[in-house]
Amino acid sequence: MNTLLKTFAVTFAAAAALTACGGGGNDDDPSPSDRIGVLTITDASVSGLDGVYGNGSLNLTDVEKNNPVGSNPEVCAFKFDGANRVLGEGTAFGDVRYLPNADTVYLMFLNVNGREFSNKQDGTDTQVQRDRDRIQFNRKTFTATDNSGVTLRVSGLVPMRGSRPSGC
Repeated sequence: MNTLLKTFAVTFAAAAALTACGGGGNDDDPSPSDRIGVLTITDASVSGLDGVYGNGSLNLTDVEKNNPVGSNPEVCAFKFDGANRVLGEGTAFGDVRYLPNADTVYLMFLNVNGREFSNKQDGTDTQVQRDRDRIQFNRKTFTATDNSGVTLRVSGLVPMRGSRPSGC
């Protein structure tokens, strides 16, 4: 019994240490970029979401080219977080996906104050600006993924890291 307890304690300590340091460098955790990102949310169909969200050093992952399981086509994808609400409580973070060599966003998930929204694979009002290392939104409509019908509009810029795979 004593050996079992020691084994459990060592296993638990190792798991806690890996969790604390991010699991060995997993790129799914955005890190500071020294790049400004700002999103202005307007016309939300529920109260409490409208506002300016941003950060002078938005956290970003690297852009990766992948083909997610159960998904088609191949996409360039990255995540961001740390877009804090200016003059209020709340935060925004997201997962951006665009097709290689395309000029619009293919799919994006945006979480605003704990509620998830998506652009439903509609790239209108978005622009992938590779030469400026950013994604631009111009009053893009996002719809809540919980089937509630809640919508909001997003304008602004999300930076992306300059070192990207070919086509991304």
